[in-house]
Amino acid sequence: MIKRNTNKREPKTGLLISLCVVGLILLGGAIAGLSIAASTLTGIWHEQCRVDDQELDVVITTGKMVYPEVVTLQFGLTNGANLAEIPFADLRADLLKRVPNVRDIRIERRLPNRVTIDVVEREPLARIASRKGASTGGRVSDSDGVVFLYNSSDLTSRLPIVREATDTPTPPGKKLSGLTAAALRLVEVASLPELSDLRVQEVDTSHKDYLLVSLGNLDHAQIAWDRMQDDSSVSRQSLARQLRHLSEAIATRLTPHPTLWLATDWGKNSRITASGSNFRAGN
Repeated sequence: MIKRNTNKREPKTGLLISLCVVGLILLGGAIAGLSIAASTLTGIWHEQCRVDDQELDVVITTGKMVYPEVVTLQFGLTNGANLAEIPFADLRADLLKRVPNVRDIRIERRLPNRVTIDVVEREPLARIASRKGASTGGRVSDSDGVVFLYNSSDLTSRLPIVREATDTPTPPGKKLSGLTAAALRLVEVASLPELSDLRVQEVDTSHKDYLLVSLGNLDHAQIAWDRMQDDSSVSRQSLARQLRHLSEAIATRLTPHPTLWLATDWGKNSRITASGSNFRAGN
């Protein structure tokens, strides 16, 4: 009987296993080497992103209320800080939420260790007062209707006052709404050069169907316009037309001052009434 040698292929199998083990060891070493190299390069790169001697550009657009130090502290931009480890997007969102005076923050990284932070502050358009309050408490609003504090009476004393219809004032960081927002749009439109003669001093929002406006010549006007509580192009066009007609009526000098003007007809040929006399404005 002829016997077959079943172990004849074992040497080759053992060799293959040995080669695989050696290959795996070499591959593991290569991976470990690459990992160490990558980590080393990352560390070197991160080190290049470190602020040295405060080599930093911080640009404040207006600088009236928010100072560079506030931005520096918010983003942790002290000497030795690593720009690669600072979560700029999260810190930007947090600053916008906490400081209503700031309208926008633009951040531009310039590798490796330079960053420009451009802070755009809100510009006050009107002072905001409660119904019975004699003082605004430093509350102002910009053209977006956002209320914020502006502690500089020299810069705001000449701004018109928008008087809210409630004893609970809109807090800083919140937006005006309803007739108060409409009053703010009236102040904005009335500031256009062609309407500057009106010199709006105060807008009272305590009436349901119109705004009571105090003018620079001591006149008062009850003003309403189409879709007055909507912030739309149709509403703004109607408001501008109404104010223009009011300005034309006052310019006729047909009534003594002070006069109460009724400007609540917002038709194409608006009728402006004062002390029993009618003035029909042009288109």
